[in-house]
Amino acid sequence: MHLPLRLFVAIPVPSALHPAVSRAAGPLRDCLGVRLILPGSYHLTLRFIGDTDEEKARRIGEALSAVAFTPFSVRLFGAGAYPDVHFPRAIFIGGKSKGAEALSAEIGKALLPFSLPKEKFSVHLTVARSKGAGDIDLFLKETGEVGQFEARFFVLMKSILLPQGASYEVLREYPAQG
Repeated sequence: MHLPLRLFVAIPVPSALHPAVSRAAGPLRDCLGVRLILPGSYHLTLRFIGDTDEEKARRIGEALSAVAFTPFSVRLFGAGAYPDVHFPRAIFIGGKSKGAEALSAEIGKALLPFSLPKEKFSVHLTVARSKGAGDIDLFLKETGEVGQFEARFFVLMKSILLPQGASYEVLREYPAQG
């Protein structure tokens, strides 16, 4: 029996931007109950898919290959938390990118046959997770402009939930055209 694959579609943050993101997340280091995301795991989630079997994962991978896009810029700035800043579970650096918004919409169209739940997309980079206890005010107040990068590909990723946090594996890469 195979365990289900926990899938999502994302844009990895280039390693050149990791130091700036880590610096911005610095105020979270000493927050009680807050666990920082490792720099090698930084990504912008375009679409969460969830648990699926290998055959459906294969079909999803094929459907995503039909998504066409050109390289675009992503700007990272500001901060926030889901579900809200008073009870943070996912703590993030915000962002802006018309290209990422358009790509997320195209990915949504490509995945329509799979009847996934509807999601509202927003550009954000999760930098920490919390049980909802941490005082993240300093992070929220101090996080301004973090940097920007050009997105030239997106990936289909598998996440493996471990006690120390999630581990990610790229299953397939989808390059931009042009």
